[in-house]
Amino acid sequence: MSTTPPTRTAARRLPRDHRVAAIMQTARAVLRERGYEQFLTLEVAQRCGVSEGTIYKYFKSKRDLLSQVAEEWFEEQLTEGPPQNHDEPIRERLFRVVWHNLQGIKREPALTRYVLLDLRADPQFRNTPAYQQNRRFAKVVMDVVKEGISRGELRDDVPLKLIRDIIFGAIEHQTWAFLRGEGDFSVDDSAAGIADVITRGIGLAEPKAPPTPPGEAGYAAAIERLEAVTRDLKAELAQLRRAKPAPKASK
Repeated sequence: MSTTPPTRTAARRLPRDHRVAAIMQTARAVLRERGYEQFLTLEVAQRCGVSEGTIYKYFKSKRDLLSQVAEEWFEEQLTEGPPQNHDEPIRERLFRVVWHNLQGIKREPALTRYVLLDLRADPQFRNTPAYQQNRRFAKVVMDVVKEGISRGELRDDVPLKLIRDIIFGAIEHQTWAFLRGEGDFSVDDSAAGIADVITRGIGLAEPKAPPTPPGEAGYAAAIERLEAVTRDLKAELAQLRRAKPAPKASK
């Protein structure tokens, strides 16, 4: 797709849905380049070839525009999630869903910063579509944990809320320096570390296999051993009786 902004005349001819999509796509590019702190709707309008007033015909405010961009990103994350292979060990499945989250952060650090520092800090965040999308993504991760518990691979005595906080707290901790522009992180290593901490920390040791009951040959061997012990005991008893001194005759 061409990245050349349309002229004002061409932009005016765009249908409403196409124009909204073009504005959001451009806003996402500006956000990625500038960060949300330096994000300007004027620059979005200029790149789209429209007036800044046109932006506000479709979005109530700069915040509304950025919020919708974030919601579109969340939906992409949910739609493009890793395939669920229920035959895999829980550790591998947990690795995949955490990896997907980390990869999304790696691709869109500016959007992530906006969600964490601005959108999520809003007292009204729980009333937004982004909050519901965030809950849906957390559910994807926690469904893997619940399946691990039901399959007997993870303990069932640790509160699920605590496990969720550990996972997502670890994700934020692993990526925070990167989001501040002070370093980088390995998606593979971070996902592996988080998956290992959870599965080793609340994982169950493999139960010992119950003893295999003996077959017919086993029972016969056991009876033969018992009979041999009985014969030995009888022989020892007879020997003791023979060795016992005879009683003295009375005078």
